[in-house]
This record gives sequence, C-alpha cells and structure tokens, in this order.
Amino acid sequence: MAASFLTDISALPRRPEVTVIGGGITGLATTFFLSRHGIRPLLVERLPALSMLASRRSGEGVRAQWEKRENIDIARASIAFYRDFAEVTGVSAGYRPLGYLYGARSAAGAARLRARVERQKAAGLDDVRYLTPSEMHALTPTLAEDVTGGAVRQADGVIEVDRVIEGYLKMMQADILVAADLQAIIPGPGGITLTINGETLETGHAILCTAARLPAQLQALGIALPLRLARSTIQYLQLDAVPPDHPAMVDADLGSFWRPHTGGARMTASFRSTLFLDRFTDDPEIDPDYLRSAIDSVAPLVPFWRAHQHEIRGGHLRSGSLLVTGDGGPLIGALPGQPRLWVNSGYGGHGLMASPEGARRLAAMVAGAAPDIPFAPERFLNGTPIVPEPMTVNLSSAP
Repeated sequence: MAASFLTDISALPRRPEVTVIGGGITGLATTFFLSRHGIRPLLVERLPALSMLASRRSGEGVRAQWEKRENIDIARASIAFYRDFAEVTGVSAGYRPLGYLYGARSAAGAARLRARVERQKAAGLDDVRYLTPSEMHALTPTLAEDVTGGAVRQADGVIEVDRVIEGYLKMMQADILVAADLQAIIPGPGGITLTINGETLETGHAILCTAARLPAQLQALGIALPLRLARSTIQYLQLDAVPPDHPAMVDADLGSFWRPHTGGARMTASFRSTLFLDRFTDDPEIDPDYLRSAIDSVAPLVPFWRAHQHEIRGGHLRSGSLLVTGDGGPLIGALPGQPRLWVNSGYGGHGLMASPEGARRLAAMVAGAAPDIPFAPERFLNGTPIVPEPMTVNLSSAP
C-alpha cells in the first residue's frame, strides 16, 4: 500500500511506529527514506496541503560548493540522489547540471574565490574549478568584460520541486494527515504522546521536520539550541530572452543570485539582504520595489539584465521563513536526552539542496544505525568547538 491521505486521526489503521511532523520537502524526504526501511510512518502537516511554504519559495538550486567537509558531503550525495531520482521513483527530479558559477569583478574578490577553491579541494570537493577571466568568458559570454576570476562546479545546477514531491509520494509507504496542528509533545519512556487538533496520538518515535516552527517547539520541551529565524526572498520573472542553459550565477562581490527558469529566471537581490526575524510568520514582509533592487545587483556581473530589463513580461515575488543554526549546519539526530524524539531541520534555506542525504541518514538512525556525529543536536551542548560554515549566508558576509 502506497501513501494514503487520511481525514483525521481516527482513520489511522494502527498506532504509528514513527510520526513525522512537518510536510515540507524535508519531512517528505524523511518519510520516504523511513519507508525504505520497512517502516510505515505517519506524516503530519499543519497546512491543508504539503510543501506549501519555503519548499516552493526557493531558487530550486542544488550545489556542493560549501567549505566544511560535512556540508560538502551531504550536498553532493543529495545532488547524486536527484540525478538518479527516476531510477528510484520512476519520476525525473528535473535535475539539470547547469553549473553554479561564482564571479568576481574585483581583484580581492577573485583572490577570495581562488583561496576558497583550494580550501574546497582540500575538503574533498575535487571537481570545483577556479576560472581565469578568459575561461569565464569562454564558458559564459554574457559576463561583464571586467570580470577578474570565478569558480564553478559543473555538476551543481537546478531541480524541480514539484517533480520531487511527486516522486516521493509515488514511492513512499506512509499515512498522511494534513490540516493537522501539533499542539503538544510529551515524551515518555515507551514512546511519544502528541496532541493534534485536540486529539491524543500515541507513537513510538516522533521526528520534528518543522523548520521555522522548531524553536517554539524546543522551548516548550525545555531544550535550548542556538537557532534563529531569517527571511529569504525570491523574485520570479518572465523574460523570453534568458538563455535556458545559462549557469546559475552568484556575484562574489555583491552577493546577488540568479538562475534561468522556464520562460524567465529566478533572482535574489543579495544574499546579504536576508534578514533575521523576531518571530515566526508564514509570509514575511516583502519589499514592493524588490525587482529593481534585484536587477541592480545582478546586472554589474551580467550586463544582459540591464539591456533586457524592459522586456520583462511579468513575474511574482515570494518570501519565506527559514531556520538557521549556530554553525549553519542542519540538526539531524535525537534531541538531547530524548532517545525517541528526533529532529531533521535547520538547513538554513537549503533543505531542498541537502535534505535527501540528511533524511537518509536520519532514517537509518531511527532504524538502529549509529548517530551522525557532525550534525547531532548535542554538538551545541557538549563543548564541541562550533565552527560556522563560511558559505551560510546568515552567518557570514561572504556570498
């Protein structure tokens, strides 16, 4: 029996061995990999449909260009999973290895990129390359004449979240309950008691994949971890002239991002404009003048945008809440002192990019495998030196 959507808790055919809280892309991935261990989990989502928030408000980019070895490994394994997604699910993830190209227009920016590539290679990312200006123009003729250097990994690229969701649902063995608000979590020696829509549910294990709602849930449990909420904004625009196979672009001096999208592009004015939030909200406030700011920040590296901005036919702007940990890495594992209460969250807006491998590891741990030490929540409590990921945009000024 494949995934089954339920109308209420009373329709559950059995007490779930594992309940996954949160039906975003990370919760779906977690449910999928649990089912591959022979576990039929219950997936609970607060909203009336799955993956309605941050999962669909991203650039849908996937890159392994990180600096810390553990972040490189989890992203690279996730990209390989998307590459082979059709073999596993029968549905293509829409993976296109356009390449992620970081470009600089200053000598200092080029020097930083060259040094970063050397650190990435030392950390195991052996297929990232530093590019000279002539190599950059040969790869991407749209670049400004005054580029000074760049870095690219050609296997980085984009996927399509709708296809990923379709594939997960097609192959997972799970019960799914939407419009189900989690109101209380009570851990016990033999399981977890959940209150959902005013009803009590007993489950063997619970996994929190709740992203921006996680801080409040941990606070209610008396667990303090270094977490912050942040806002991310993405501009979708329609422009026929965008080259469909253009690399995803990051301006290493200004921090802006854009990538081709069907009939246009997705664009972020500046990663540095991602702002911390004081409280959780599904829909953070957006800047009505964001498109102009975005064009102004991508055009210096790619003048194409200045030349063609008058041809933009339309578009829309979306903003979402995301959760950032103290070191920029996700939380994957059992919560401190709670062997039956797990977490898979805190990807800092990169859940689509890294959650497949994170979910695979967590599902293996729930099934009895050894803990995943690099991402264990306990790392923030046991005296382990905390080393931030330099390429997590909410922790560093480096794009």
